[in-house]
Amino acid sequence: MAPIGVGIIGLSAAGGSWGASAHLPYLKDSAKYKITGVCNSSTESSQKAIDTYGFSADAKAYGSVVEMAASSDVDLVVCAVRVDRHYEAMKPALEAGKDCFVEWPLASNVEQATELLRIAERKGVKTMIGLQGQMSPVVSRIKDIIEKDKAIGRITGSHVSLAGMLGGKETIEPMEYLNYAETGGNMLVIPFGHLYDSISYTLGELQEVSSTLSIQHPDVVVKSADGSKVVKTIGRTAADHIAMSGLLSNGAQSSAVVYGGQAFPGDPSFLWRIEGEKGVIQVRGDQPFALSMSLDMNVQMQLLETGDVKDIEFTEDKPGPSGNVGRLYEAFADGQYYPDWKWAVKRHAWVDALYKSNETGKRVSYV
Repeated sequence: MAPIGVGIIGLSAAGGSWGASAHLPYLKDSAKYKITGVCNSSTESSQKAIDTYGFSADAKAYGSVVEMAASSDVDLVVCAVRVDRHYEAMKPALEAGKDCFVEWPLASNVEQATELLRIAERKGVKTMIGLQGQMSPVVSRIKDIIEKDKAIGRITGSHVSLAGMLGGKETIEPMEYLNYAETGGNMLVIPFGHLYDSISYTLGELQEVSSTLSIQHPDVVVKSADGSKVVKTIGRTAADHIAMSGLLSNGAQSSAVVYGGQAFPGDPSFLWRIEGEKGVIQVRGDQPFALSMSLDMNVQMQLLETGDVKDIEFTEDKPGPSGNVGRLYEAFADGQYYPDWKWAVKRHAWVDALYKSNETGKRVSYV
């Protein structure tokens, strides 16, 4: 079978971008895919990326998504630009009938995401969303312990603490846009969204959600990209503290507390505790994106009858940001399960429910 031709939107030649660190390591070495196009803000910058990463002569540089989507060499369009550019970037690709892979979040809000899904359904294309935490070996191992082994019995509770990284008192210029609620990418949607998607994939969705959102650091100091100087001060409009609670379908309690900035020295950036009638599973990660980026994690289980605590082993053969993303690509190419845009719209509905619950002071259903 011929490899799937990939056209990437947003691949900086400067390095350090998510496209370069998370997508390229798998795509460049896979016999199932071939990079056939790059689309940046100009044809020149696209060509520079092609030259920098040493793509084959078949890879073409484009200055617009419309041009790239018109190419018969491109089967799958991959969108790795900032969230407030997803909607406009993907519409031409969809209208051209291309399969699409978009980083989470799909769009800036649930309305845009729903519209993109409807176009994709009308055109009959395949879609994939970058909620790659579902592909984590840790998630797979925990699901097996709960569903196949039934080691901890009926789930009675799930509780999460997350240091969301984005909501501190300072930021840098490249991340300034993540402080504005209207862009659709912020601490709630990205760090918490990625983590809670993995949790919901493991345990199921909340039947209703209750939330309290607040901004404790309204004035944010913006520094240069290298952090060497203060550029300006901005007014934050995105929540930097989040509390959420609700019940799972079996009646189990589920809660989360998210706060901006870094974890206390020595504490994990995220701690996930799954309580069952027969035991408890605990997952600790030193980075807020540990689950979605295949970073270091520690998983332990305690059996309540004996009190014994043991480490849970899992196999991670593709560590780092490209690990779970590569598993998404593998699943797509092999016709296995992967989260699509229908799933993404459900996750956007969850985000919307958190906002509505905070505004109304009431529990909100989103499923």
